[in-house]
Amino acid sequence: MRKKMFESKIYDKDKFLLVELKGDLDIYAEDEFRSFIEKEIEPVDKDLLIDIKDLDYLDSTGLGLFMKIYKISQARAKSVSIINPKENILKLFKITDLTEVFNME
Repeated sequence: MRKKMFESKIYDKDKFLLVELKGDLDIYAEDEFRSFIEKEIEPVDKDLLIDIKDLDYLDSTGLGLFMKIYKISQARAKSVSIINPKENILKLFKITDLTEVFNME
């Protein structure tokens, strides 16, 4: 059995939601993160702050899920900010021009 390599937590901070991602967001974490988005993010009409300081790995599946979050937020005229990316993950956002889509800090 594969050990759990991905974790997502959410905190309601009054004016926004803080989402913390940890580990590897890849094809193996897709179902788990998709259901997290549907249960925790979709029902709430707030701006999002996604802290990825503990996210070690991201693949195209993970990027697709970030786009899902972005589309949900766009439909509600809410913002999505991504903070504390590691160098390898920031590079992936730059290569795919997603630094133009998300507020990156």
